[in-house]
Amino acid sequence: MQILYFRITLSVKHSSVNIYLLQKSIDELTLIIMQDYKTEHPFDIAMSEEQQMTWDMLRKFAETEIRPCARDAEAEGRPSDELLRKMKDLDLISLGIPEAYGGMEIAQDATSQALALEALAYGDLSLAMSLSLPMLTAKIIAEHGSEEQKKELLKQYSDGSLFHVGLGINNSTIMGDALHSSVSVDESGEELILNGIKTGIAFAEEATSFLISATNDSGESNLYVVDKETEGLEIISKEFMGLKGLPLSEIKLANCKIQASQKLGGHNYSINFQELLDSSRIGMSAMALGVCQAVLDYVVPYTNERVAFDEPISNRQSVAFLVADMAIEIEAMRLMVYKAAALKDIGADFHKQASLTHRFAAHHGMKIGTDGVQLLGGHGFTHEHPVELWYRNLRAIGIFEGGAGV
Repeated sequence: MQILYFRITLSVKHSSVNIYLLQKSIDELTLIIMQDYKTEHPFDIAMSEEQQMTWDMLRKFAETEIRPCARDAEAEGRPSDELLRKMKDLDLISLGIPEAYGGMEIAQDATSQALALEALAYGDLSLAMSLSLPMLTAKIIAEHGSEEQKKELLKQYSDGSLFHVGLGINNSTIMGDALHSSVSVDESGEELILNGIKTGIAFAEEATSFLISATNDSGESNLYVVDKETEGLEIISKEFMGLKGLPLSEIKLANCKIQASQKLGGHNYSINFQELLDSSRIGMSAMALGVCQAVLDYVVPYTNERVAFDEPISNRQSVAFLVADMAIEIEAMRLMVYKAAALKDIGADFHKQASLTHRFAAHHGMKIGTDGVQLLGGHGFTHEHPVELWYRNLRAIGIFEGGAGV
């Protein structure tokens, strides 16, 4: 058991909140991060030179290109074509596509991918997911698709398409088993028959096919390529509380018949769905981290500049402690995300850490969004400030499974 003690100093305009993270202290705030390592492999949270350069570039892109477009995208219900073109020019999707299908075939470790998602989400979660979703879909196809499926679907990404494959991982109802899909598949005959509902499908109207997760009679979940024109498939546009800058739809499948070869990887192939889900959870948690950092970076100057009773409200202990709690929770979330990604990179079992990280990000991400709105008072409840947008978007972290992956 390893216990890490931290001392954090949070400076505000006229006061300084010193946080001593000491066990059983009644006069000071306490934080003990206990790392239960059963592996001899430590993880290094210092970025490499390449990671730092990529992070800086994407963070700047998020601030200068993504965030200014967030409100317009929410009003229009989708990103602008100009922003999508700029996202496409980043060439993040082609990194993981083999050269044989027009990609760069540059291997990216899980930590680097988590850093990239964190940086993009700092601008806006909806717009970041407009890029993370095709990144994840292309990655899944490249790693698990059959040769025929790769030729058909990956080449279109290399040719500039973003949304020709819609990803259908999110279940329409809460499932008792996270690995169980809200879509069932009957594999007993020559044709496969799918029934059920998937929700949160991004850019469904622009897709020509969908990658749908479904569970067979034996309880095994896999992915299936379903053409948009398949009889029995119906697309229904949906409006959600958050992620309004991302066009999301529901897909109903009623006795949809597909060929056995349309199972991702081929008829006899089985995907490690638990690992896919864990990777997606790390990606979603990384994006939650980016949004939470944006909230903190917004409320600190606000509380320093907002004057009440002839002094900044940051001088009030209740405000300063709330900001300090946000900073602590974000740093804890950062360590958990990086640890989960690092465990995956070294080939260790990362299921437990991914699950804990996603749970922490969902719970504390929502809390940080709520606290951010609260610190702005009445202003936090208006569109004048972006915190209410971030608050609504953060609610999706605990609901959507398939928004990103590392």
